[in-house]
Amino acid sequence: MMPTPVLGRDHNPAMSPFIAIVSLVYGALLGFTVVATWEQFSATQVIVANEASALTTMYRQTVAMPQPEQAQLQQLLRQYANAVAGTDRTKPGVDGGSDSARAAITDMYRIVGKQTSGAASNPIDFQFLSQLTALASDRNERIIGTKPRIPVLLWAGLIFGAVVLVSLTGFLRLGHTVGHAVVSSTIAVLLGLLLCIVFAFDHSFASDHQITAAPFHHALDVFDAVDRGT
Repeated sequence: MMPTPVLGRDHNPAMSPFIAIVSLVYGALLGFTVVATWEQFSATQVIVANEASALTTMYRQTVAMPQPEQAQLQQLLRQYANAVAGTDRTKPGVDGGSDSARAAITDMYRIVGKQTSGAASNPIDFQFLSQLTALASDRNERIIGTKPRIPVLLWAGLIFGAVVLVSLTGFLRLGHTVGHAVVSSTIAVLLGLLLCIVFAFDHSFASDHQITAAPFHHALDVFDAVDRGT
């Protein structure tokens, strides 16, 4: 069993308080960043789920609409779901989404707007219009939420702080070289893992399209079930 590392003769006692302060400040900054990126990731997941849920509700509402309005809206809802699940993230437009999805929302507003302005408007059209407004709002929030939010300057501070903290451990002089290497390596690995976690949360939607696509694939399955009458 390896003996517990002790401070060596060359250890500089003045470095210990300095390292402790740097570790405390950097740990607070890194911990806050991890929590902030996790909250952003979780909030965006909720928005994506709400957007897909609004689609399924709207598709079910079209069952109570007359033709040809029903067929037109169902086709546009499928166009939107397919665009977000397949091309919104791979072929971004000016606002970060596909032209096909934006066009589908515009066309749905145009169709429902004509129906609600008529004298014999269907009450289901007003409910559909309310869901369409919620869908458009969720879409805008999703596009904004899926973009990385950590600025370059903060990334520079996090990386530089990690390098400085690991380098400062070199000024500690432990009684055993192996123990010193273990301590330094453990700190370096821990900081590296935490930085990777921050990067993964901040770029998760940009690097893993399935996070966004999966709820909309489920919505397409619900569309098929509604068409089958189930």
